[in-house]
Order: sequence, then structure tokens, then C-alpha cells
Amino acid sequence: MNTIRAVLFDFDGTLTLPGSIDFMGIKRSIRCPRDVTILEFIGRLQPASARRRAWAILHRFEDEAARRSRPNEGAEDLVRCLKRRRIRRGILTRNRRVSVATALKNFAQVRLADFTVIITRDHVERPKPDPEGVLLAARRLKVKPSELLVVGDYIYDIEAGKSAGARTVFLESEFTTRRPAPPADFSIRSLNEVAGLIDRLNRSRGKAHNASG
Repeated sequence: MNTIRAVLFDFDGTLTLPGSIDFMGIKRSIRCPRDVTILEFIGRLQPASARRRAWAILHRFEDEAARRSRPNEGAEDLVRCLKRRRIRRGILTRNRRVSVATALKNFAQVRLADFTVIITRDHVERPKPDPEGVLLAARRLKVKPSELLVVGDYIYDIEAGKSAGARTVFLESEFTTRRPAPPADFSIRSLNEVAGLIDRLNRSRGKAHNASG
């Protein structure tokens, strides 16, 4: 296995505390069926005027959630730790960049500039669970997908990471309703576990390299 050189984070519910955005409220407001994903539902709406109204409703919910967002436990310490170790950092979200920027204003020690790359739904044709965003992030981070650790709290994060060839970490919480199948490479209960996990992975890589040499 390759050394982990970069970490790609989901944003809402991963770097931020889960529960800020009311997904069911959005679905009710735009009349999206419970078993259909919001972005895909809006993208198929006709006529265009209905699609514009739905986007406006989604943006309002996202803006309100971003203003309420707070950093998840261990998020700021982890980002700063990765920065000190010169491990590159990225964000991959189905949200908008403006929402990420708004939410980060509620962080005390982390800013947009602390991330090498931020990939939002505006940067890809096919958002998560498609691997397009992970592969784009890897190119911009200048790492191979196999050198990338994808961390997220939803099944789409894990599906996208696995499809791209990255290693994956599933962050569980009290809001977890579905676990990825097949499972992530690793499951954690706190972001405080990520730095130690990277250390173990990179040490094992070093031992394997020494043994083969």
C-alpha cells in the first residue's frame, strides 16, 4: 500500500457537527420523495421554473445550516496536525463553496486557506457517490488516489472513495442511519482517531518497504 500523503474530507457532518442541515425539511419543501436524493431530484425537475424554485429553496436551507454549523469534535486539531505534518488537505462536498466558507467562519483556528483544494457540486458533473470529485481532488492535490484517505460520515463518501481507488474512513455518530456496504476500510467514532490511523498506515508501509528491500 502507498503512503498516505493527503486527506480528503466530506464537510457537513464530518468537519462540522452533524445535524445542522434539515434534509427532510428540504424534501418536504420541494416535494422530493423520501427515497430520492435531493440534487438528482432537482436536476430532473421540469419545467425550468420549477427547477429554479427548488434550487432557491435548497440554497436557503443550506445558508441557514451553514450559519448554524459548528466544528465537529477534533476537527480543528486534526486539520492543524495534518498541516504541521505537511499532509495535504482537501474538502469534497455536495454543497456549495459559499456554504463551506460561511460555516468555516464559525471555526476558531481553521480557514479556507488551510485546505489545498475544495471541490463542491459546482466543480463536477457527477457529485458523490460518483468518484469524479475524488479523482479531481487527487489530481489537484498532486497525489495518486491510492495515496489519498477519504473521510466521511455518509455512504456516498465511502462509495466515491472506493470507486476512485482511495482508502476510506467512515465516521459514525448518533445520526448514522446507514452504514456503507461494502464497508469502509476503517470505521471511527471521532476525528481524533484519524491522525493515529495515518501513523499506523504509514508505519506499516515503511515496514513493508524495508522488508522487501
